[in-house]
Amino acid sequence: MKKIVLALVLLSMVHAVTVEQLFNVKTVKVKKERVEISKTYNGYAQIADDKIYSITLTHDGFVRKVQANNIYDKVIKGEKLFEIYSPEVYKAQIELLSAKKVSRALAKEIETKLKLYDVSERNIKMIKRANRAFKYLPYYSPYSGVVIATSISEGSSLKKGVEVYRLADLSTLWVVAKAYESDRAYINQGSKVEVTFNGNKEVYHATVDFVYPIVDKVNKTIDFRITLKNPKGKIQPNSYATIKTISSSQSRLILPTTAVVTKGSRHIVFLPSEYEGEYRSKEIEAKRISSSKFEVLSGLKEGDVVVNNSLFLIDSDLVINGED
Repeated sequence: MKKIVLALVLLSMVHAVTVEQLFNVKTVKVKKERVEISKTYNGYAQIADDKIYSITLTHDGFVRKVQANNIYDKVIKGEKLFEIYSPEVYKAQIELLSAKKVSRALAKEIETKLKLYDVSERNIKMIKRANRAFKYLPYYSPYSGVVIATSISEGSSLKKGVEVYRLADLSTLWVVAKAYESDRAYINQGSKVEVTFNGNKEVYHATVDFVYPIVDKVNKTIDFRITLKNPKGKIQPNSYATIKTISSSQSRLILPTTAVVTKGSRHIVFLPSEYEGEYRSKEIEAKRISSSKFEVLSGLKEGDVVVNNSLFLIDSDLVINGED
């Protein structure tokens, strides 16, 4: 086993170093610490799948007085979208008025028929109160949201089963981000995160609510999802997001960076020999976890003593070829 004596090299220092400083070799013990490991990921805001609504008619008809015929128009639940005339619905209204005079039970059956044609309770009450049939009936939106697709225009005819509107409720959005497969341990349902967006100084505190079950076979990444409340509409779909922290606290073997000599991908420490002033080099497996700390992955155990003095530089040949 090769023995080496530390050689002190003074580099780029204006002030002289005393003899006492030259031989003041400091040591440090490998110890366990609970370390917070934080990760940063990138993603995008998008419309939540369960917040997209489709409005489809159950009968043919002709429309007029269209209130929301532009993409991105805002719609409020209960708001009139248009008026529609349907021969089938008009006929059912007349049947209802006739049934009222004959039987309450029969009238209820006709009311059910009208509801199957998507005639609202509000319209049925209007028909019964006015005691007449209306050629055009108002159609009220069953949802709130922003129009993201429409096939309606003033005076158009609509076929049953065709999507008239597609609405998106933006009061809640998803943020979908990507993590490498190697970070699987940090991506868990319930993990605490902080989310920020370009041009928005607000920090959103949330949790990971879903980890997608499929790994991208090309990029080897895993998608995960965060749901954010967006009542004021500050967050817009497709906004770039930074998930600033996903942290876990774990007990790890730690050394200060001053105790580890790094040469390329290799990490070397120096252990005191049985003879005073002599030290032996040892290559270990380690990774930097902060600007001041290394995690020891293998090669040392808790309580081992190593040199910890950044003023001492080891001869480059010994660093490259360091061995037990």
